[in-house]
Order: sequence, then C-alpha cells, then structure tokens
Amino acid sequence: MRKIADKIVTIFFIILLGTLWYCTKCFVKPTKYKIIIYDILGNQVNVDGVRTSFNTPKVANNYISEYQNRFSQYSFSMASDMPIIKRNWLLEKLKIQR
Repeated sequence: MRKIADKIVTIFFIILLGTLWYCTKCFVKPTKYKIIIYDILGNQVNVDGVRTSFNTPKVANNYISEYQNRFSQYSFSMASDMPIIKRNWLLEKLKIQR
C-alpha cells in the first residue's frame, strides 16, 4: 500500500511540475525598449545625441528622466518591442486533426 501511495504522489508532482513548466515556457518578456521623442506639437522627432535603444526598462527610465532635464521642450515616452511568438507545433497538429 505504501508503494502505491508513493507512486501516486510522485506522478502527481511530475504532472504538476510539467504543467507549470509548460505554462511558464509560453511567457514572453519584451527584449528591447525604445525612447520616443515628441515635440511641443505632439509630432515624433529625432534629436541628435540622444540614445534611444535600450535592453532594460530601468535604464530607459533613467535616461528619460535625464533627457527631460536636458531637453525640457520635448516630451519622452518608452515603447517596448515584443519578440515574435512561435506557437507550439504540437497544439497546431492537434487543432488540424480535429
């Protein structure tokens, strides 16, 4: 009886961890962050000497606060580029067979 209970508990945890791994595998975080610069009229502009491409949002926010002090006539915002999400081929095959 003890061996059967041990196997059931082991199978339960394997299924639980497999499900959690599958769900977290599909989570996608942005890889690139950009600073977008707007003039007084709200038009998007490019300013020489301003770095606009970053890898982390923390650094981009720090640069935005620094640029707002230097260039008070412009407003700055941050945008992120999302990577292309590749769908799981197993799910696509299951949908086709239905």
